[in-house]
Amino acid sequence: MAMNFKGADINDLNAWFSTARLSRYASAKDPAALYAWDVRLAKAYLEDVAHVEVLLRNFMSHRLARDCESRTSCHDCRWFDYPELYGLNASTVSSIEKAKVRLSHEGRKPSYDRVIAALTFDVWRFMLVRRLEPTVWRALRSRTNGGMPYYPGTKRAEFEIHVAEIYRLRNRCSHQEHLVLENSWDEMAMLDGYSASLRWVAERIDPTAANWIASNSRVDDMRGQRPD
Repeated sequence: MAMNFKGADINDLNAWFSTARLSRYASAKDPAALYAWDVRLAKAYLEDVAHVEVLLRNFMSHRLARDCESRTSCHDCRWFDYPELYGLNASTVSSIEKAKVRLSHEGRKPSYDRVIAALTFDVWRFMLVRRLEPTVWRALRSRTNGGMPYYPGTKRAEFEIHVAEIYRLRNRCSHQEHLVLENSWDEMAMLDGYSASLRWVAERIDPTAANWIASNSRVDDMRGQRPD
């Protein structure tokens, strides 16, 4: 579907959103159209990021729960209540506790599923660091816990690189940073890299889920509508 960018020009956008922010688009044939496209592309990417983030946290939480059960003999183990078992740092522990408190303040019991859903992306991303390879990564790749059947190499560093790229994309889009670059080839390479990392991580967790995410993505269509 063709996109309609009518209703404002660059002068309007400069007044509304600042000249500094709009300067990146000033050389385009229609700066207002390029700006609107940039914002919409970011929202399309955020849809894919959301799917992959939930897929990742579901995978990690299931593996960690099974690992915690086997190591503590605790049924329905809330692994996040055993930070010392995995060497979680103070920042991660604080994020977990804040999630519990936030749920309680909202009048909701901090059940296992609610706490998992309340944890932010940075918790999952930074649980993949090298320091936690002997604990968290070991639990994720252990066949006893379900393992990583679609990632036989189980190289933590490679997995972290792609998750970190998705994390950067998520922050860039969430903080309203631009996706348009001055050099079109650099822009294409950057966007291709983001898309590749989204696909790569999803495929290593579940190829069927990766195909579903890709089939429902708006990113390629949006990229094809880029104004000059």
